[in-house]
Amino acid sequence: MLTTLRQIVESVTAAPSLSDAMHSLVQQTRAAMHVDCCSVYISEPQRQRYRLMATDGLSQEAVGKAILPFDEGLVGLVGRREELINLADAPSHASFKYLPEVGEDEFKTFLGVPIMHQRNVLGVLVVQQKLSRQFTEIDESFLVTLAAQLAVRIAHAELKGLISSSSNHRAVHGVGVSSGMAIAKAWVWQPKMALSQVNLKHSDEPELQLELLNQAVLQVQIELDSLAMRFQDAVQVDSQSIFDIYQHILADPNFIAQIELEITENQWNATSAVRQVSERLIAQFSAMSDPYLRERSLDIRDVAQRLLSCLAHSHMDQFDFQEPVILLAEEVTATLLAEIPKDRLAGVVSIRGAVNSHAAILARTMSVPAGMGLELPLQELDGQELIIDGGNGDVIIQPGSAVLAEYEQLIQQAKAFDDLVAQEAQLPSETQDGCPVSVLLNAGLSLDVDNCLMDCSDGVGLYRTEIPFMLHDSFPSEQEQTKRYRAILEQYSGRQVCMRTLDIGGDKPLPYFPISEENPFLGWRGIRITLDHPELFLAQLKAMLRASEHNDNLAIMLPMISCVSEIQSARRLLDQAWLEVSDELRTRGSAIRYPSLGVMIEVPAAIYLLPDLAPYVDFWSVGTNDLTQYLLAVDRNNARVAQMYDGLHPAVLRALQQIVHTANQQAKPVSVCGELAGDPVGVLILLAMGYRRFSMNLNNIAKIKYMLRRVRTDALVPLLEQAIQLHDSVQIRKLFTTYLESVGLQGFFSKKA
Repeated sequence: MLTTLRQIVESVTAAPSLSDAMHSLVQQTRAAMHVDCCSVYISEPQRQRYRLMATDGLSQEAVGKAILPFDEGLVGLVGRREELINLADAPSHASFKYLPEVGEDEFKTFLGVPIMHQRNVLGVLVVQQKLSRQFTEIDESFLVTLAAQLAVRIAHAELKGLISSSSNHRAVHGVGVSSGMAIAKAWVWQPKMALSQVNLKHSDEPELQLELLNQAVLQVQIELDSLAMRFQDAVQVDSQSIFDIYQHILADPNFIAQIELEITENQWNATSAVRQVSERLIAQFSAMSDPYLRERSLDIRDVAQRLLSCLAHSHMDQFDFQEPVILLAEEVTATLLAEIPKDRLAGVVSIRGAVNSHAAILARTMSVPAGMGLELPLQELDGQELIIDGGNGDVIIQPGSAVLAEYEQLIQQAKAFDDLVAQEAQLPSETQDGCPVSVLLNAGLSLDVDNCLMDCSDGVGLYRTEIPFMLHDSFPSEQEQTKRYRAILEQYSGRQVCMRTLDIGGDKPLPYFPISEENPFLGWRGIRITLDHPELFLAQLKAMLRASEHNDNLAIMLPMISCVSEIQSARRLLDQAWLEVSDELRTRGSAIRYPSLGVMIEVPAAIYLLPDLAPYVDFWSVGTNDLTQYLLAVDRNNARVAQMYDGLHPAVLRALQQIVHTANQQAKPVSVCGELAGDPVGVLILLAMGYRRFSMNLNNIAKIKYMLRRVRTDALVPLLEQAIQLHDSVQIRKLFTTYLESVGLQGFFSKKA
């Protein structure tokens, strides 16, 4: 049965059209399941009905003509329930509806399964038999599997159909990796020379092939240096380090030496050798369970294709667009983004990619809206008008005039609103009823850009020390770390800078420190790694302490704490580092203050240990991103379940309320440094709970301060009392957006088409 299933799936996938795929499926399924009939009904949601689109067993004259309303018949029942229905005597069921035009008089047994895609019912797949019997669980599993395969073909066919239709639009959902909205024509990029296009050939001139390879390597190195220089003034220094990783690949003996070995020992020509070695490495990295290491396979592919282009004398065309475009590609790379002039790049859409990919990091630093993980028929979209919403990863294909007008207005409103709030960015953050609030910065990706808003924030609530580690090709030395940490402490002189110790693992491993785990988010990450490697931890702590000399504004925060012993161990290492650095400084007549030590509350277990943690720490900060992810068991980087990730989920709100209540009891300062702290509704709810310190990304600071000066805490507390009783985050958000409307702050949210 498994072999038959695979054959049917392959035929459905390989079929030249959806019609052919459905025709093949019903024929093969009828034969494989030994039934008398197999049919496919396709949903027409605008008319609230199903249409028979393929059958083997019913009248062929009814194909394309027979219809069933959503609320009628067994097919309609399958769609409404969104689950399979297995009946031994279908005509006796209350929902059975006889359709004389399709010729189903003799059929007794019915098995129907919904064809689902992204929670939408696209149709119903049905098998029927004349004899009355119950289909088995194996039959059910077989049909459910086929329906899932057909769903993908139907979804793609719908998208292709939209391109030639001006009457409909469709929002395709992905993962937002860089916020903002844009409207522009799509420009689909494909590599000039892909690995798969290389025809393997031998050569009897290995010396010549080695020389060609060396010339190609040199040319790519020059190109990468040029691209890095383009970012020197435009974005932060750390982003330039992304190109260092590409250079590291070219200099890696495990890469180039293997290519040379293929040329000299196996007699391949240069292009064939590049393909052979690159595909092996790509396969190795792609098979790794760690998300970050899987992303490195994209870097290797990008470098390899650049080498191939040089070897084939096929270079990138100059980007000479008359107007900005939305870049679409199977895999958007950092070097591809660097090659397109920023004033011609309206947005970025990548079929594959992740929040922490190099392309995503660059898109955020360039303030270009970007979405990844979308299922799109690329070639059919070239030149078509798109709308991208990088905040939620949505792409709208062929928007109608009404939708287009709405988004144009939203973009204009967003720009006007940004200009308005920028005028008040330097004013203090205090509510209308006189409640002072600290608005802090989440830093780490940038020193240069963050500096633009340094006067707007009250300090740094979270400095991500792992970002420089991720963008280097080896562990940075203690001296390198000291220099970097001193720079940010000096920039924020007089205001506290809270540095989180190395938080790697999960979705943030290091390219030179591979961690292979079945479930990295529940594995070796954060404080667990640094306590297991005290030599790394001590070096980082001493670098922070040395940087704090003459800068009395350092606080240190520990990530992923789940038990008291972790804090005790970390405190002992901090004591050791402080004593060593203090002794060194004392010899030259200098001294440093012992820093405040805090913990991140992001593992649910920590919530129940707060009273036990309190004696060992000076403050704590709630990392709502991971806390929400762990509480809801949802990977927010997974496009299939990302819509379930919800910071306003009632369980999350109740956990946050418990944390601030315990903080008040224990007299410990508490802040919030996750994405919820930059969400206007999230801030209102947190304010009502009693939180007064919010750390957020730089592009949210001015907006949140603007909002704070126009709201009252005494008006928010009654709203929280209502919200905490609700069971639906949509209702909770509506409650607070209504309040924002009442005080004239509609600019903080918008109803999207």
